[in-house]
Amino acid sequence: MKTLAIVQARMGSTRFPNKVIQPIMGVPMIELLLGRLSKAKQIDQIILATSDDPRNTALVEHVARCGYTVFQGSENDVLDRYYQAAKQHYPDVVVRVTGDCPLIDHAIVDYVITAFRKADVDYACNTNPPTYPDGLDVEVFRYSALEQAWREATQPHEREHVTPYIRESGKFRLLNVTHGEDLSAERWTVDEPEDFQVIKTIFEYFSPRNDFSWLDVMALRRDK
Repeated sequence: MKTLAIVQARMGSTRFPNKVIQPIMGVPMIELLLGRLSKAKQIDQIILATSDDPRNTALVEHVARCGYTVFQGSENDVLDRYYQAAKQHYPDVVVRVTGDCPLIDHAIVDYVITAFRKADVDYACNTNPPTYPDGLDVEVFRYSALEQAWREATQPHEREHVTPYIRESGKFRLLNVTHGEDLSAERWTVDEPEDFQVIKTIFEYFSPRNDFSWLDVMALRRDK
């Protein structure tokens, strides 16, 4: 059963343009994310899905130099972009991670994938409702569910995002993976320059390691 992780990223963020290639200790944020994700044992392949907007050229070139496959598709129909990216690699299972979550933790990714397989569902996540820190978001779904959503979704918000149709149509078996303590108030995602400074400080604290766990980060945050 082939499991494909697709990292969704682009350069055209309105609140923080070019955030995914902002350097942390000289390394673009997207490269740090991909390095952390690559440690997940349940993932067979990682690709980047971005849009065909020319602004993404620097992102595409850097990720390709890092050895990852890059797919460019629709800027606005993100569901189509995601489906077309997945289609080329014949996966059974797709893992969705976004490029603004550089602290993504391989242990959580593997945990959600394992829960997905054991429960024999069509879709699993750790965000509905969230109990992990914001920025450790993982979605796992069958390729067949993605394909069905691509065929049937018609509402604008179902095309502008990847999983609303799977989550909201009532046609799929869903699972939410929870943590014993609600830590969802913790913000570890990068939407604004202020968020980036928090993430940058965390990476610098643990430098030169890039294999620190989310529990290490949580302990650091609690010590402050």
